[in-house]
Amino acid sequence: MKHAGLVFSIIIFLIGCASTPIQQNNTTNQSLALDSALFEGSKYLASRISYKSKVAVVNIQSPTNNLTNYIIDSLLMHLVNEDKFLLIERSELNILEKEQHYQLSGMVSDETAVSIGKQLGTQFIITGSILPLDDKYSLRFKVINVETAQIIGTTIFQVISDRALTALLEPPKDEKPLQNSEKQATVIQGDVNITNNNNTTINGDVYVNMPKGLGW
Repeated sequence: MKHAGLVFSIIIFLIGCASTPIQQNNTTNQSLALDSALFEGSKYLASRISYKSKVAVVNIQSPTNNLTNYIIDSLLMHLVNEDKFLLIERSELNILEKEQHYQLSGMVSDETAVSIGKQLGTQFIITGSILPLDDKYSLRFKVINVETAQIIGTTIFQVISDRALTALLEPPKDEKPLQNSEKQATVIQGDVNITNNNNTTINGDVYVNMPKGLGW
């Protein structure tokens, strides 16, 4: 009887452990190219998200918008190809960002990310960052349960500074300045009063070609 009671206690203990969600960390010391790290990262994130859940990649902090967009697009592509989840379109996130005046281009707190996830109706959100670390870059991903605000998984990769990453770290080049012959006419928006014996009011946009030398 004592033996049977011991077995029963062990079974109850194992069931209790299985029902308690455990945050898993995945850290690798191996240096990877950016695309390889994104692929491995998406695999890890997919393993932490429930089947058929609605998921949004809320924010990836990085030195440039080009790099942020590349990482988000790559994650969405890999997760879509898993064919296991419902992914939120970036356009929906952009609309919410404008409506609620969220600032998603830099660091976003977990509380803000969870709030965004709730407004989007998602079950899980993904955030992350890629920041310089010595001669490499540290790429981090985090997946959060929106309902409980619990971090259910994090992963870190070391990314080598290869040609692709270097190109994405370059800020967008400024557009070539227009030559004098290409300059557009000055635009004055709103109501304009033109005095010529009588005051005349013109409603709308007015295009004015200003002579050279008048400071326009």
